[in-house]
Amino acid sequence: MDRLLPWLRRSGWMYGLIALVLAVMAWRSMGDGGEQGAPAPAARVSRAPDVPKMTLVHVAGAVRKPGVYRVGGDSRVIQAVRIAGGPTRDADLSRLNLAAPVADGQQVVIPFRPRPGAGVGGGASGAGTSGAGGGATGPVSLSSATAADLEALDGVGPALAARIIAWRDSHGGFSSVDALDEVPGIGPARMEALRPHLTP
Repeated sequence: MDRLLPWLRRSGWMYGLIALVLAVMAWRSMGDGGEQGAPAPAARVSRAPDVPKMTLVHVAGAVRKPGVYRVGGDSRVIQAVRIAGGPTRDADLSRLNLAAPVADGQQVVIPFRPRPGAGVGGGASGAGTSGAGGGATGPVSLSSATAADLEALDGVGPALAARIIAWRDSHGGFSSVDALDEVPGIGPARMEALRPHLTP
């Protein structure tokens, strides 16, 4: 028994040391497990601000600068009119919904104000569509209209009327209304505005 006491004392000290080391290791492993088990903070995803989509719109009719323009995707008709230089003096904006939204590829036609005493597309002098008199009103015939008949149309002045008649004389008349586009000074916007009021 006396021999065993020193060994037990030494062994007890060693067992105690081993137990202490195991306890420290167990405590560390629990700490690591807790950190690994904790959910990682969610990464913040920054979103770029939404950029308004651009839209192409064709502005024609009674505006100062007819053409195709790029506007914001949430634009209204009034903004399309302004970017085209604004309305002309003979524009009739009351016939247009200026608050309507524009769509990609849309054509916005600003109508002209009818001239006093002029029929629908006819002459103000009372001449008929054939140029022979009688007071008839209606589409103007490009093949027989006089200069006065042409000048009564919105957007046609004396110089343009003279060019139309000169082209008609040199080409033997108009086979179709589309041929008017070959006359110098007739742009796409003016062509579309005049088309409903003309016949070959």
